Amino acid sequence: MYDLVSIGSITKDIFIPTDRGKIFKTPKDKLAPAWIGFELGEKICIDEVIETGGGVATNLSIGTKKLGLKSAPLGPAKPATSVVLIDQKTGERVIFYQKSSGTVDLNKLGRMKTKWLSVSSLTGKWTKQAGQILNYVAKNKTGLILLPSTSQVRDDFPDLKKLLKVAKMLILNRNEATEIASKAKFRATDMKNLFKLLHNFGSKIVCITDGTKGAWVSNGKNILHAPIQKVKTVDVTGAGDAFAAGFLGIYLKNSDLKTSLRAGIINSASVVKYIGTTKGLLTRKEILKN
Repeated sequence: MYDLVSIGSITKDIFIPTDRGKIFKTPKDKLAPAWIGFELGEKICIDEVIETGGGVATNLSIGTKKLGLKSAPLGPAKPATSVVLIDQKTGERVIFYQKSSGTVDLNKLGRMKTKWLSVSSLTGKWTKQAGQILNYVAKNKTGLILLPSTSQVRDDFPDLKKLLKVAKMLILNRNEATEIASKAKFRATDMKNLFKLLHNFGSKIVCITDGTKGAWVSNGKNILHAPIQKVKTVDVTGAGDAFAAGFLGIYLKNSDLKTSLRAGIINSASVVKYIGTTKGLLTRKEILKN
């Protein structure tokens, strides 16, 4: 019996650090408040290209294993490729990825037993997978955790809504929460109302991360906030997955929201100090020490 099986992307990540991009702020665009641009036709010399394994299923599985959970990833048999462009001045990034999660073979899931099932990054055509997930959860009385990506919300919101109705936990960033609000034609995007909307879909526990503003968690009655740990940021790729791994690694053991929220922040702060999504993931002992 697993504690957690993570369905989602398994990728080969290619990281390209550069200091030549220019960041543009567009605060009036709530769904895309910042952009990075390069001179058209420019040839840009780079010092290094770094290749690592990644993807949400990989990151969650490794991260929660380090925290004492019996975890396993479940994704496409052949890893998809992601190219990550890192702005060296800020550590911010743009990710170019392949839509591959529609090829995830969930027939293997029927042969697995787990207390919790997390679903993330299902992009492309995944209606069949959504049905399989719902059947598995109902049959095995498994707790469902959702970590939807922006593209997942944009591409196939009807299938995502089906999962939202039965999910016990929802972990996402503010942009993703705003995308859901937009799809639901919900105008208010302040944190209190976003939590109200997301709880109304069905989840008992909702976590929203918001970059340098930290993270919030709500159980429908109380909203808790934790600020970020200030560290030298090299690459923010995987920060959200590290937060989720830290939060789940503690919460699925003892259900303490305050400690779990802080664990997510600490794990995330460690990962952004390195290029890649798994190098800085912490053990349970290392997190609790902090």
